[in-house]
Amino acid sequence: MKRYLNLVEGKFKEKILNGNPDCVSAGLKRMFQAILIFSVYIIGNRFFPEKVFYSHGFEEFPSWKKILIIVICSRLYFCRYAAVWILSEGSLILTGLTYKGTDKNGKDLWDGCIDVKLWQFATTSTIRGIIGSFHCNTNLWIKQYVYKRLKFLGNRHISQALTLLFLAVWHGWHSGYYVLFFNEFLCLLFEKDFEAFLSTRFPKAKEMLLQNALKYPVGILIKVYLNVILGYVFLPFMFLTWSRYMQVYRSVYFYGHIVFGWILVSPFLRALIPKAKVQKAE
Repeated sequence: MKRYLNLVEGKFKEKILNGNPDCVSAGLKRMFQAILIFSVYIIGNRFFPEKVFYSHGFEEFPSWKKILIIVICSRLYFCRYAAVWILSEGSLILTGLTYKGTDKNGKDLWDGCIDVKLWQFATTSTIRGIIGSFHCNTNLWIKQYVYKRLKFLGNRHISQALTLLFLAVWHGWHSGYYVLFFNEFLCLLFEKDFEAFLSTRFPKAKEMLLQNALKYPVGILIKVYLNVILGYVFLPFMFLTWSRYMQVYRSVYFYGHIVFGWILVSPFLRALIPKAKVQKAE
C-alpha cells in the first residue's frame, strides 16, 4: 500500500518524474523474457507432455529415465508459472509501481515487485536458495505476517510447519498442495540437518569438498541433486490429486522420501559419531 501511495503522490525518493519514462525498456525486457520462457514451455511440452506419466510405456522405463522425465517435466511446468509471473511484473514496471530507487551506479531499480529471480533460481546450490528465488514478495509477506507472529510457540520448526500449512490452505483444498508443502518442509529439514552434521562431524571433509580443485565436480553433483529432488517434490503440485501423483511416486519407489529418511536416522548417527575436535589457533 505504501508503494502504491508513493506512486500516485509522486513521492518516490530521488526519482525524476519528468521526461520520457525509463520504465518502458525495463518493462519490455521482462515481457521478452516471459515470451522466451513461455516458448520453452510450449516447445518442451510437445516432447514431454504430462500425459507421458500415464502412458503404458512409462512403467516400463528404467528408473533413471523416469527420474529424467520427472526433472524435465517439472522444469517445464515451472516455466509456465515463471512466464506469467514475469509478464505480470513487466506490466507493473510499466506503471512505475516497482520503482525501488537506484543502485550504487545511479541506475534505476525496477524490482520492487519482483516475483521470480531467474539468475538465483538457475545458479543457487541450496534448497533454501531455490525457494527464495520465486514468490519473493509473497515469501516476504508470509515471513512478516505469519511466521514471525508464531514466534510465541517457541519452536522454529513448528512455526515453519504452520506457515507452510497456511500456504497450502491459501492455494486450495487439493491434496497435492499439502503434500507439496510437506515435502518442502522435509527438504528444508534435511538440508539444514545434513549440513550441520557434516560441519560438526566431518569438517575436514567439508573443507575438502569446497576446495577449488573440486569446485566444479561438486557443483555439478549438487545441481543434479537439486534437480532430481525438486522434480520429485514438485510432482504433487503438477497433478494435485492423490491417485495421480501417487502412481508416479510408486513407479520411482518414493526415492525422495528415502532421502528425507535421513531426518529419522540422523539422531542415531549423531549419538554414534562424536563431534570433531576443534583445534584452537595458537
